[in-house]
Amino acid sequence: MKFCLFLLFAGILDAVLTHFGIVSGFVEEGNPIMEFFIEKSWSYFYLIKILLPIILIGLVSLRPFKGGVRTLLVSACVLYFSVLIYHIAWILLYINTSI
Repeated sequence: MKFCLFLLFAGILDAVLTHFGIVSGFVEEGNPIMEFFIEKSWSYFYLIKILLPIILIGLVSLRPFKGGVRTLLVSACVLYFSVLIYHIAWILLYINTSI
């Protein structure tokens, strides 16, 4: 369950920080699919960023921690953790260049 909560929190935090970075002009979206949705509407971007973790959490609740679902959940958490570290790095760079 801890992985599920982290995944949801990390997905929302990733969306907010990405939005801040793009609007501030400090970063660009690296994922062409997400870039497409951002160009359409920020609402689509947020919807996808929140729905994908919720769908994975739903899969986990149907088949709790069995084989491929558990591997997918842990992999998603590791990936989101890496993305959040990346966000922290560019925020620190942004702060240092703003001062």
